[in-house]
Amino acid sequence: KESDTRKARGLGGAADGHCPMDLKRASRDPLLSDEGGALGGTLGFGRLPLWLTAMGVHSWDELAKVGTLTAFCFLANTILLLGRNIGATMLLVGVGADALPYVMVLVGLFITIIMPVFAALVTRYSSSSVLVGTTFVMVLILTTFAVLFTTGVADAYPRVVYPLFFVLEEVIDSLLMVLFWQLCMLCLTKAEATRLIGIVNQGAALANLANGLTVALLIQLYGSTFAILPTQALLLLLQLIPSYVCRRWIPKDSEANGTEGSGANTAASEAAGVSGGTSARAGATGESVSVKGTAVAGGVGDSMMEPNVCAHCFHPSAWYMHPLTQLIGVWQFITVLLFSCIEFQYNATLANNLDANGIAQVTANLASVASVGQTLVNLLLTPFLLQRLGVWAALIVTPAAYVLGEALVFSSKTVPTVFACRSMDFIFRYTVSDNTKQILYKSVPPAQLIEARAFIDGSIKKLAPMMLGGVLIIINNIEHVGAYELVTPLALCGVVASFALMPLVMHLAERAGSGNVER
Repeated sequence: KESDTRKARGLGGAADGHCPMDLKRASRDPLLSDEGGALGGTLGFGRLPLWLTAMGVHSWDELAKVGTLTAFCFLANTILLLGRNIGATMLLVGVGADALPYVMVLVGLFITIIMPVFAALVTRYSSSSVLVGTTFVMVLILTTFAVLFTTGVADAYPRVVYPLFFVLEEVIDSLLMVLFWQLCMLCLTKAEATRLIGIVNQGAALANLANGLTVALLIQLYGSTFAILPTQALLLLLQLIPSYVCRRWIPKDSEANGTEGSGANTAASEAAGVSGGTSARAGATGESVSVKGTAVAGGVGDSMMEPNVCAHCFHPSAWYMHPLTQLIGVWQFITVLLFSCIEFQYNATLANNLDANGIAQVTANLASVASVGQTLVNLLLTPFLLQRLGVWAALIVTPAAYVLGEALVFSSKTVPTVFACRSMDFIFRYTVSDNTKQILYKSVPPAQLIEARAFIDGSIKKLAPMMLGGVLIIINNIEHVGAYELVTPLALCGVVASFALMPLVMHLAERAGSGNVER
């Protein structure tokens, strides 16, 4: 009878208001509750298929959320991969591999200047608004360089145009990825992220496959990688669609955390443990929050009228004073430094052995191979590690892969070995490593999150290659060796650094488990 009653009501959950028991039951059952909104019980979709529940999806609304975020992830990563492909190809062909250390330094300088402005914009407005603005800026940049390439200006000034194109591709694409992850993780709670992050990041695996197929098709049809530019511009505009849709899952009180634009200070006060009767004041931009003269814990900091600048900079509420963000930053710095070594070895070896189309084709093949590995890791390995073994197991996978990959390159610096090493980097860093990092961010106080994410995912990702580029420039000026000759020494350094990273990630996992700030 109960089953018939539910069917008669279309799983709407006592819409007539006369069955309180059904209402109570529906509120406990994620398949019958209003958690799925119009996509859940009210449309009578029924229960989710078993294969979806086995993957960790608990409701129709979660399915819609995962689908939207996966599409967003796919577009964001495809844009990133196409940009890096065309940027590196143009640079290697137009200037040569010896220019790599210099552009690495330039990228670091650009990102150091832009990131504080970027974080301020996201704090003042919203991640969605900044994403729209950044998208149109990138489309304008691509259009400008398309004109420079077609009119011959790039060939007339190769040492200016090609490095600048590479730098802008790296910087803007990095900003877009920071915005993607910011919006994505605002849509997911920590529990949802642990269950669903692997499925969402499957978009990156599909992006690798799409990147490989797209580049191969464009080379086949047009005989050149230049057609990547209009393709990338089109994808930039398309990503605005899922970014707009995902706003429906962003909590309203996230606006008060300094992570989603201006708004009230409710969540910031809750994070500070403000009790009833305590007055709070928030600026129009959410940049300053104080409670009876006491700085809100985890907020932006003391009043901007603070006379002691040093005390303000090193205030315990600053994001960089939080032990967890410090550990995440150090871990990210070493990881990106290792990735930069692998990328340099890969580019230098390809430039020494292949022409422009060969470089683009091998890079496309790399993306296709990595997509298969990423699919397996996202759907099988990541959920197992995070839900069964814990964060420590997920964190230690990438350093172990780096040890194996760099050992291969050290034994033989050929295209197949650097291809294998770069594949392992693609497979594990963009899946289990990035997934775990986003979950670690859930333990960072909300008001500190956007600044921490902007610096760690933005500045550090470019400052580490900048440091490596500076070291390589010094070595080149002293020893007068080319980029290809540095591949083997870097492989040895990579093996040592990867081993050294393992104790750090174990300590990071322990620290993250001892002080969660679940959202």
